[in-house]
Amino acid sequence: MKNWYIAITEENCSELLEWWNGSEGKSTGCRPPLVGEYLMSKNPKDNSCYWTKSDTDSYGLNWQQEYELITLEQFRQITNSKPMSKTIQISRTLLNEYFDAATMSQKDYLTKHFKLDGTTTDEAIRGLYELACNKWKPHIKANHSECFPEESKYFDFSKHTNLHGCDSIVLGNVAESLGLCRNFIQVRISTTENNDRSFYLDRRYNWELVKENEEAMVLIPTKKVK
Repeated sequence: MKNWYIAITEENCSELLEWWNGSEGKSTGCRPPLVGEYLMSKNPKDNSCYWTKSDTDSYGLNWQQEYELITLEQFRQITNSKPMSKTIQISRTLLNEYFDAATMSQKDYLTKHFKLDGTTTDEAIRGLYELACNKWKPHIKANHSECFPEESKYFDFSKHTNLHGCDSIVLGNVAESLGLCRNFIQVRISTTENNDRSFYLDRRYNWELVKENEEAMVLIPTKKVK
């Protein structure tokens, strides 16, 4: 993906600015981008790698065609960046409990990543989880649930669109053999939150989602009456 942009929020600001500080933008003398503005792959007018909402129209760009809105997870994949570690503190009692049950290699890990007062990071907790045996994994996860955010319920179709350079799902000849237009179903590419995680159904048909029974949910296309 060559041209992209992402909204800067309170939640992702630190992570996005860390990337910006290492980009070409830092050398331009521009101020850092702010919450409420947008970080972008490259500003078309300079190397600042961001723009403000008020300046959006001044660049004369068709954003929907030339730049693609991405999610934070897509940003991490594109830039090969990782989430910033968050400093946390666990109780000394719990730290001792982990240490007493640890193997030698696990003790080395604890010594390296945990301070005596229990100060550590969420990343270190996840690392400890990976090293733990099956008996201790559930305990660690239960003790530090905030360090294990649930995986998004949404699918990410960006790999498909990036790999194939298009949003089509069904081959054209297959679609035509079904009696449908070539792009009757596509990955939804838009500037909305549905981008790369939903399907666009061609408006030339009516679409009906039907639950046949407890095991079968079907999507029925029908012809529009002219």
